Amino acid sequence: MILRLSVWISILVLRLTYGTVRWTEIRIPDATRECFRKKSGLLLALWHNQIPFLIDFTSSYLVKRMGLRIVPLASRSKDGELIARVLHHFGIRSKRGSSRRGGASGLKALVGEAMHGGVSLITPDGPTGPVYELKAGIVQLASITGYPIIAYSAQYDRYWTTNSWDRIKVPKPFSRAVITCSEPFLVPKLKGAEQLEEWRRKLERFLLENCGVTEVEAEALRQEVLAAKKVNEEIMQAMR
Repeated sequence: MILRLSVWISILVLRLTYGTVRWTEIRIPDATRECFRKKSGLLLALWHNQIPFLIDFTSSYLVKRMGLRIVPLASRSKDGELIARVLHHFGIRSKRGSSRRGGASGLKALVGEAMHGGVSLITPDGPTGPVYELKAGIVQLASITGYPIIAYSAQYDRYWTTNSWDRIKVPKPFSRAVITCSEPFLVPKLKGAEQLEEWRRKLERFLLENCGVTEVEAEALRQEVLAAKKVNEEIMQAMR
């Protein structure tokens, strides 16, 4: 009951908000636009805290206008279930799994989707972070398939920031947004953990650059979240 209510409220708030939001600019490089025209053979990536910023763009532009069949990877947690149900309402059907729980099966499912015309969408710091810390699954997927990764992000002029582990951002009504899609990012066939880590770091920097966050800012936010978590734990301990 609580989950259903949360889903209903989330959908209502997002629907009302998206109806008032204006996209002032959509930045898509020619090479990326060509990838979209092919409608398959690519991977999409965005940071977890960008999800509310980009649901409407993903649904209205990438799915309906460009004709992409986008398949997100949603975790098997309660939060993942909520996100999956909200996305389903907007015409985006998820595969379940994550880097922590069911990760191998989730990656296998995305490989299958990619091979059959689906466009895999991954939030590589999900489902529990740390924020802006990219997990290796998307790098492995790109290496296995040979498909380019397209990072995308949105910058809103007005938004709320929640107290979640990733400080997720929710656009305010009547705000304006700029959408930015990256150039295609190609990962070669990788051998061994050292190469995987090298390309994980490269892709992490690439995604941060796309949304206008520096590595210093990303680390500062991680430390802020960690410090807040410790304070909350101390408060809870003192109340026992």
